[in-house]
Amino acid sequence: MDQSAHGLQTTIRPRLLVVAARHGLAQYDRARSLGRILGLPMGHALPDPARAQAALVRREAEMDLARRSHDASWHPAEHVLVMTALLYEARDRMDAQALGAG
Repeated sequence: MDQSAHGLQTTIRPRLLVVAARHGLAQYDRARSLGRILGLPMGHALPDPARAQAALVRREAEMDLARRSHDASWHPAEHVLVMTALLYEARDRMDAQALGAG
């Protein structure tokens, strides 16, 4: 397990946020959603999973800070979407690493 996956496992977030993000995995479409989540220009190439995960970790941390400080800029639905993408990228990287090791 790499350091980023370990960090994800030790991150503490509200149960409802994590459960909602896990449910979102079934519908998540990386090609359709990741560029918008990361704020990439239309038609821009998507980053590899490692870079995407790093960017999502930063974005999610910013959103969690806004949530904890009761900032009006925090949007729960957007936070769920970012967390869903983060879980997807982490799972995708772990699957790729397992295939590479096997």
